[in-house]
Amino acid sequence: MHITFYKSSLCPRCYIAKKALLELAGTNPDIQIEEVDIITSPGKFRNAGISMIPAIKIGNKVLSSFFLRRKTIRKFVEHSGLK
Repeated sequence: MHITFYKSSLCPRCYIAKKALLELAGTNPDIQIEEVDIITSPGKFRNAGISMIPAIKIGNKVLSSFFLRRKTIRKFVEHSGLK
């Protein structure tokens, strides 16, 4: 499963979401995480239609919120097809 994680290296909320994603990936070897930093790759951010960080995109589905909780991330990934 390919997950695109939109973040900023300056965002503390993104750090927390990244930590939760990496923990999930550590227990599921099928997960591949691509990180897109909005500061260094603003074009990818705009082209993906992302309007808020942190954001997680799997296929056409996007999860973004002011604060992404571990439980919310896990449910999103599971509902997106994680076995």
